[in-house]
Amino acid sequence: MGHVNRIRPHATVDDVLQVLTQVVEQVEVMWERSKDVSPAPLSVSQLRVMFVLENSEGANLRTLGEALDAAPSSVSRLCDRLQAVGFLDRDVSSTSRREVELSLSDRGRAYLHDLRERRREHLRVAVDALPPSARSSLATGLRQLRDGAAVLHRLDDGEEEPGTQSA
Repeated sequence: MGHVNRIRPHATVDDVLQVLTQVVEQVEVMWERSKDVSPAPLSVSQLRVMFVLENSEGANLRTLGEALDAAPSSVSRLCDRLQAVGFLDRDVSSTSRREVELSLSDRGRAYLHDLRERRREHLRVAVDALPPSARSSLATGLRQLRDGAAVLHRLDDGEEEPGTQSA
């Protein structure tokens, strides 16, 4: 790849960010390749809709728009496209006939499952090449990064930091 490994035993935040940025860029290329084999390749925005709906079954357009930080008209168009390829279902809300509940269809769930499998296979060769101790350290570090990102996401949503209380 042509870059020098400059991580010191006690890496600075900038050291980690440099390597993480390079890894993310390489993974993005792999992710794009994994989408190319799909019968219905999706945009990044459409995938985001599917990931949100996977964890927020029955969300309405307003809730989905808030989760995506997107305008209602954009969210509606994204959902129209996903419904057109059979990945999204819209149903009348059980609590309000004026609202529509959005959910992934069986085909949409299968698409996400297959996409994740293709992504795993793209990464398997690189992870397999690591010595066991490096795989263990990587898994630990990635879990901590994931958990840290989840905390930031909750803070962005207005939740308090753990251990703090409002006055």
